Amino acid sequence: MQPSRFDALPQNMPQTSVCSAKTSFPLTGSPQSKLRFLLNYAILAPSNRNSQPWLWRLGGDTVELHADNMRALPHLDPDNRELIMSCGAALLHLRIAMRHFGYNPEVEILPDPEDPNLLAVVRLGEEYSATPDDDLLFKAIPNRHTNRQPFLERELPNDLREALQSEAKQEDAWMLFIEDTELRMAIINLIAQSDHSQGNDPQFLEETTSWIRPSRGPSDDGIPQYAWGGGGLMSHYATDVGEAMSDQDRLLAWSAPVLAVLEIADDTPRAWLAAGQALARVLLRAAAEGVQASFFNSPVEVAKMWPQLHRILKRGGLPQIILRLGYPTQETGTTPRRSLSQVVN
Repeated sequence: MQPSRFDALPQNMPQTSVCSAKTSFPLTGSPQSKLRFLLNYAILAPSNRNSQPWLWRLGGDTVELHADNMRALPHLDPDNRELIMSCGAALLHLRIAMRHFGYNPEVEILPDPEDPNLLAVVRLGEEYSATPDDDLLFKAIPNRHTNRQPFLERELPNDLREALQSEAKQEDAWMLFIEDTELRMAIINLIAQSDHSQGNDPQFLEETTSWIRPSRGPSDDGIPQYAWGGGGLMSHYATDVGEAMSDQDRLLAWSAPVLAVLEIADDTPRAWLAAGQALARVLLRAAAEGVQASFFNSPVEVAKMWPQLHRILKRGGLPQIILRLGYPTQETGTTPRRSLSQVVN
């Protein structure tokens, strides 16, 4: 699941319309009306380049989650690993919303071997009493967003770090905090090398810039200019994009209060779905505590760099994403979302 610095947020920054009041939930409605309402929260999940690569199909008392291959990134993500992780994040949001509104979600993962794009089938299960942790995560859904600006020089409390690791573990993943200075430097150097490689790759530039949107004007997907940190990508076209990306990410990674790696045990679609759910759970718990995140995807996206990351970490797990966490120096606001009518049949 990374274009200019701005002095003030645009007046027309997209705002997500989400029904957050429990009284709005259709308590006496059909299962379909309830599931459709709950999808308002699923579509607020993070996704690579804000591509929102999910489609939902309502039928009877179920909703199906499908991968939308029309929104794939074939050069950056040839195996659809990040696409499926993004769908996993949306699935976690749906599960959290179900619990908040009083239902235990019943989820069947990859139910049809003949249809790999059908990622999950979800039903409203038995009545459920939300726990304080459930409600904490739910309330963070509308507020969670990526922040690519520098973070404050303020450490995350140890109990929050432990809570984030616990959230990841609930979804069969784990978070490794990069504490050792030598290890941190090795990973930051790998991020910089990977950025340089991508920034000098014409296919990367073409695919990435196709998801950059102007700050002003209508947009329902992609990354608006206001949401990018540093000097942005577009502003470096006349010079060396790879060097600019490398310098920016090196600074952000080195100054981050927390640099972490999310790992899973297997490299399969099922594991990628779990990784996306783990990432979403971590991000919601962080957001609930006023902590924001941004990502360094390049060491996993550049094929020759991923094995190096694995060797640097010297662990049995498979790294899926590198992220930084911290308290924001300034707000960047949420990115736009497609409407339910665009993603639900």
